Amino acid sequence: MGFKHWLTLGLLVTTEVTLCGASNTQYLQFMHKQGHRVALRGTEIGQISGPDVTLLGCGRLCVKHDCKLFHYSSVKKICAIFAEAYYAVRLSPDPEWDVGYTPASLVKYQQWTLVFRIQKEISVPVYTTWMDTGTSHDDPLPNNFPLACLRMFDYGSCDRHFRSHILDDWHGIDKVYLSVIKNDTEVAYIMFDGSGTDMQSWFNKAKVIDSTWFSGIKNDTSLFVPTNIKGRCGKHLCRRFLFYGPYDGCLTEWFYMMIVDRNVDFCRRWWDPISVPKAEPAIAYSPTSGRASFGKDRDVPLADYADAMAVYVTFA
Repeated sequence: MGFKHWLTLGLLVTTEVTLCGASNTQYLQFMHKQGHRVALRGTEIGQISGPDVTLLGCGRLCVKHDCKLFHYSSVKKICAIFAEAYYAVRLSPDPEWDVGYTPASLVKYQQWTLVFRIQKEISVPVYTTWMDTGTSHDDPLPNNFPLACLRMFDYGSCDRHFRSHILDDWHGIDKVYLSVIKNDTEVAYIMFDGSGTDMQSWFNKAKVIDSTWFSGIKNDTSLFVPTNIKGRCGKHLCRRFLFYGPYDGCLTEWFYMMIVDRNVDFCRRWWDPISVPKAEPAIAYSPTSGRASFGKDRDVPLADYADAMAVYVTFA
């Protein structure tokens, strides 16, 4: 669901200013979507009802309580406000309700700021997007960017990757969190110490703080070095975000995670036919706490494929 059908709703709020005892009128804007309500994943932090409740009054209540999202029914005369941002909830069509939210400059989930999100099998290279300096989809979020591409659930209609301007201004980073998503659920993660890093160097075995595969990543002496975002990409294969075993032949390769970034891989002929991705990018990961492979006849479990991958940061 994109923003094409959102309208701008002007809301006038009067606030008292102590300077010289004067009052000041502040003009605030909300985006307004008619015929929808918050259906799932919203944490209600306030509600009012009664014959005098209006859409603008609901917006004022949201401002008063520093909320990010509200819905209002002109039929039921009910207003409810929510803690989550608009991209973090699921909306459903309902002709009796309207939804409003405050525009955002960054995509935030609690203390984590989203800096990169990729969608599987959309035929857009991941590494090219990561390195596309000057291109960003936030600060502020554009009105036509699909909500499905900002979420970690209900993302089936997503048709593009998300890139934050923070990638071009990587400083003051405390931690980095990489999340692998399948069927609306996080199935694997890696947390890194982001201090003293740049937009590429954080993805490093030495920087791992915690992970689904923590023991393997930290203690596996045969892990391919360097572990990096650029990975290995050439005429015969293209693999990014590599936590990968030593390459000594297609029949013995293994990994914790990787992204197959182009529809060419010399080793594909030895992969389990069921597990071969339909298109790229393919987000391959180990569904266990240890290694995985592309071949079901290997001595490690078969890899799985995720729907999306997200990278978040916190700041020092």
